[in-house]
Amino acid sequence: MPGTEAVPTVDLHRHFEAGLRPETIATLAARHGLSEARTRSGVVVPGVDPQNPESIRQYYREIASGFGRPDGFTRFADSFGLPLSVLRTLEDLEEAAFDQVVDCADHGSLHTELRGSPFSYQEHVDAPIDDIAAALVHGVDRAWRERRASGTFLLAFSRQKGLGGADVGPSGRQASAVADLAARLHRADRPVGLDIAGYPEMPFPPRLFEDALRPAREAGVPLTVHAGEQGRPPGYEGAPPALVVEAIEALGARRIGHGTSLAASREARLLVRERGVAIECCPVSNDRMGFAPLAQHPLQLFLEEGLLVSVGTDDPLMFGPFTVAETCDMMVPALGPGGVWRLQLTRNGIESAFVTAERRRWLREQLEASIDSSR
Repeated sequence: MPGTEAVPTVDLHRHFEAGLRPETIATLAARHGLSEARTRSGVVVPGVDPQNPESIRQYYREIASGFGRPDGFTRFADSFGLPLSVLRTLEDLEEAAFDQVVDCADHGSLHTELRGSPFSYQEHVDAPIDDIAAALVHGVDRAWRERRASGTFLLAFSRQKGLGGADVGPSGRQASAVADLAARLHRADRPVGLDIAGYPEMPFPPRLFEDALRPAREAGVPLTVHAGEQGRPPGYEGAPPALVVEAIEALGARRIGHGTSLAASREARLLVRERGVAIECCPVSNDRMGFAPLAQHPLQLFLEEGLLVSVGTDDPLMFGPFTVAETCDMMVPALGPGGVWRLQLTRNGIESAFVTAERRRWLREQLEASIDSSR
């Protein structure tokens, strides 16, 4: 058994713009001459220099420490404005996706899956969403082709912006557009995934998106759904396990993002296990947002019951840490220091990654080689 520092990782839940390191943001800000940091709603953030990585880190430390405030979630959502503002061209998108997958690989990730909405990047990139999505996928492809850094891109949309009427414009009707785009970009030899994200969960249950997602399902696009995240123990009423069940039964979700409310339903967990549905746990972000404290996080329960659970970084820019290994370090008080559970998380991540059978074999081989070399 390798030591904990030698266990490779897999990150299946990482939001692209929120995974940009401060150094990357500063470089892009300098490239485009940006001297002010702005929120997503366009308000200047005083005292933050977008070309200074330490200034950026301090800004997000304040965001992470402020979730207990009444405006904590609003400030968090608005803080995405800074990384989005430095992504100005298709070249920026491709380069940033390439760099992020390579950087994750350099820090021990065997495979990294990035996700994001092309509509979000269109706020600053003057290009059709088809070209935006293609640039992101090309960046991930380049990382594999040039550096053997494995990754997949998942196209996402926000549930609260998914099904608006004709009067709201395309950015308010994202579900069909993103599902159609994923269906066009997905290939059997180079998968592209699909993700439903957004807040709040309860008013937008998974069944509402069944028709919109049909083209993606018919094209074989693998789906993950943020579900069962936005509730608190013990009952998780804000996002009950029924939403997880619905994502699986109505939409055919292969993975569930977060899924913490599964802790409240043994029946739902049995369904997840029987269907082989994977859970992307993000314990640090769940803790920072006040949904599930680290000491009470159901990750331990999921591991004990043999669910196909892995750990993701979610929004590392806002929450830290930037790697799955560091995330696991923060779970040591709850799970213990041994490498057994870390290794299981990696194995689970490999088995549930949105990759080809050939790539999955390669990932298994890389993991076994790493284990053998550390003995």
